[in-house]
Amino acid sequence: MSSNDTIRLLLIHDTPSEAQRLVSMLHNAGRPNRAQQVASEAVLAKLLQDKTWDLLIAAEGSKQVPPPVALRTISKLQKDVPVILLTERSGAQPAVEGLKLGARDVVTVDEDQHLLLVIQREMAALAGRRRARLHDRRYHATLQRAKELLDSSKDAIAYVSDGLIVYANDSFAERLGYKSNEDVEYQPLIDLLAGGEQEAAREFLKQCAIDNDEVEAREWKFTARTASGTPLPTRAEVLSTVYDEERCLQVRIAARGGDTEQLEAQLSDIKNRDPLTGLYNRQHFLQLLGSAIKSAAGSQRTGGLMFIEVDRFEETVQKVVGVAGADALQKAIAQLLQSSLRRGDVVARYGEESFCLLMPDTNPDSAEQRAKEIVQKISDTIFDAAGKTLQVTASVGISLLSEASGNAQKVLDQALSAHDQALKKGDKGGAVALYEPDTNQQGDADTYHRARVVQALEGGNLKLLYQPILSLQGTGEQMYEVLVRLVDGKEQLAPMAFLEALGDAGLSSKMDRWVILTAIKAAAAQRANRKDVSLLLHITAASLADSSLPAWLGVAFKAAKVAPKAAVFQLRQEDITSNLHAARDFTRQVQELGCRVAICHFGTGLNPFKALEHVKVDIAKVDPSFVREVQDEGESSDTLANLVKQLGQANTKVIVPHVEQASMLPTLWQTGTDYIQGYYVQAPAEEMNFDFSLD
Repeated sequence: MSSNDTIRLLLIHDTPSEAQRLVSMLHNAGRPNRAQQVASEAVLAKLLQDKTWDLLIAAEGSKQVPPPVALRTISKLQKDVPVILLTERSGAQPAVEGLKLGARDVVTVDEDQHLLLVIQREMAALAGRRRARLHDRRYHATLQRAKELLDSSKDAIAYVSDGLIVYANDSFAERLGYKSNEDVEYQPLIDLLAGGEQEAAREFLKQCAIDNDEVEAREWKFTARTASGTPLPTRAEVLSTVYDEERCLQVRIAARGGDTEQLEAQLSDIKNRDPLTGLYNRQHFLQLLGSAIKSAAGSQRTGGLMFIEVDRFEETVQKVVGVAGADALQKAIAQLLQSSLRRGDVVARYGEESFCLLMPDTNPDSAEQRAKEIVQKISDTIFDAAGKTLQVTASVGISLLSEASGNAQKVLDQALSAHDQALKKGDKGGAVALYEPDTNQQGDADTYHRARVVQALEGGNLKLLYQPILSLQGTGEQMYEVLVRLVDGKEQLAPMAFLEALGDAGLSSKMDRWVILTAIKAAAAQRANRKDVSLLLHITAASLADSSLPAWLGVAFKAAKVAPKAAVFQLRQEDITSNLHAARDFTRQVQELGCRVAICHFGTGLNPFKALEHVKVDIAKVDPSFVREVQDEGESSDTLANLVKQLGQANTKVIVPHVEQASMLPTLWQTGTDYIQGYYVQAPAEEMNFDFSLD
């Protein structure tokens, strides 16, 4: 789950003030949460059965609900809720005891940074487990569809495990003259072969099982024996695969189709090859790499990927021997790499001067040693190209494949990063580097992104987007939320969220004022066209603490000739809680100007209505987690309905965000929701042109 997602948190602590401190600490650290304090075992059991929870934090010495009881309850109900224990004892013993009970970790009280890192780790692990369960369900659904396709296939297909046919479709039985697939299932496959070929077939199938190749099928020519005993010359393809969660071999005998099958195979092979070198091309190699990653994830093996590139190719090759000579060199290097392959290796041409070598089974030391041997082999070879002789060097970047590898592009990017490191080792080239994760990567990224924001603010490379907020009560109000994005041609970045996470108060405040000024100018243009729009404008914690902002706003509204009532200033609930006095003063002053104030992420924390006792807001936007529970996870809408009802009783209008499905509308109408926002209404757009007459 993203660090911006709201954590659904259970708290077991006998001291309410300490529980509230934990909630506030998480909010201040940028981890919004919906916390629920648990006072008894019965309450815990009911909460676990009624809702989905992401985390439980318990004080080791809690008397109301002792941690062993909480862990037992979670286990009994078979809920995936990670538990973190807080201890006041020092030393390793509390951790040993807690881990034995089943807790994910034990953290010393007041070690907040340690606790935040543990929470980050556990949330990432929980998200991974949830994805795995989802993928498992999809996997089994896919298996069922695949079984249906196998049953109806015209190709004769059988799955063989330990020499026995564990599955055969009707086409397989029919090809061998049997009435039903039941007549051949659980028979030894070699019993269906001519007597003189059985021993050779046994060795062939054994070798196929050892090679465990899930990508390249091996051709097998044999003489089958039909049900009547008639010999039948047969050509099949054998591939290692999994059937019914067991490793086995797939034997496929293509449907009779004359020369068409052979022609299709030839065309397919041509499509997958680089025309110059005869190696696999980039597109097909990425498919093979993806298959290798899946194989590594399903086993305990570690694979490796080498990215091999000729050093200073343009300078040392193209300018010396021209295009034709460069092609000749590439063909020669391709042959050299092919001569260096071991069983299971795959080599491909990746770019004009680069190659990739996939090793399905290796380790870091072995991969580095092989890379050094290849680099040495290239530098020792005298190549003939365009009537000249050349000596070149190549550098290699290596990444590893394991159960932790994400996808083909990620592994390839790591190899490219390692190659960059190899190039930095010296000017002579011929270097090798193994990819290692950079622990300082996040800090470097923060520095880079901040520089982008500063440059965009100074150079005007920012744009505003407007997302309509639709009234369900027919008020006719034309409200838009204002969002800001960078337009510097690089990856998309929401600068406000980034600056808040970074804690850069000065830049956040400057950005707020730019957004407000630009947005009210746009509102003035709309009002000149007789469109009475109002704007929902986000205010950061930095601006909340800026006592000069309300006066500046008064001047800005007068200069733009826009009535203050057109602006709704939106504050995060966690910012209000952490800056209560500043939030109260800001709210009072802008409401005196004629503006409205909204609170977003409402419903998080232990007691969200406590903030409303001190800060009188006009509108509350509920936290998106309430919507996701109903819309995406199929949970009851009672919690959302009760929240909307309570806000209505407090004379506070309600916005429900992230509405993406029409099925949500009846529920929201029944709850008395005032406004809805989300992709169901409209995605953020560069113009304020939504047709509000549709409401």
